[in-house]
Amino acid sequence: MNPSLVRQKITRGETVWCAKACYHDPELVELIARAGFDGIWICLEHKRLDPAVLYSLIQACRLAGADALVRVKPSNYSDLLYLLEAGAHGIMLPRVRNADEVREVIAAMKFPPEGRRGCDCIHVDADFGAASPTEYMADANRETFLVVQIEEPEVVPHLEAIAALPGVDVLFVGPADLSNGMGVFGKPDAPEVLAVVRQVGEAARRHGKVAGIPCAPESVQKYCDMGYRFFNVASDYRCVANGLRKTKADLAGMGFGR
Repeated sequence: MNPSLVRQKITRGETVWCAKACYHDPELVELIARAGFDGIWICLEHKRLDPAVLYSLIQACRLAGADALVRVKPSNYSDLLYLLEAGAHGIMLPRVRNADEVREVIAAMKFPPEGRRGCDCIHVDADFGAASPTEYMADANRETFLVVQIEEPEVVPHLEAIAALPGVDVLFVGPADLSNGMGVFGKPDAPEVLAVVRQVGEAARRHGKVAGIPCAPESVQKYCDMGYRFFNVASDYRCVANGLRKTKADLAGMGFGR
């Protein structure tokens, strides 16, 4: 299977840069990937995609040399298998509340002895059957990664246990849902939210994991100072919306209205 750029950068202690694909156009996903991002975040939490479309989005990431990171809340192990077999390197697990549900996802993602994943050695992640089964399973365990979202107040007491789990690579704060659950929605810099953000960074550092967060580029340094080095800094939606607003403002500044 193709090596994971995100895993390589994590191993080297480098910063990982991701962008979110909100729209379902493979050409647009490939364009984002070619812009130089390490990973492309594809969401199945707020979207329901036809499997063929989803495969084409993952394929676009692969063609452009970026990792596909798919956010999904699995109801069973088969919700993960087809994503990994289609070539997704990363799974993002949302709305986590305890370590047990993380353990179940790790077991579904990893082949023995690290987990209980079932083997079907004919898909793209197995080089369409060209790789030997033992080589394929070792590569898959090494090149796939798990991003656990920290966005429920209930998960905070379990941070240490989750960070300690082999198979967890990134603790990724979701500021919007976290602040909402704490009763301060829209205030990611509220003291109680920042306290959790710092706690995540410290737990990740203690257990040799990576802390991540979505933020605007101008906020990256603030979180770097807290030990973070996995960032989602863009989305196709924001790039399009901001570009349209800027174009309208530029025209209005020249005296051209609608």
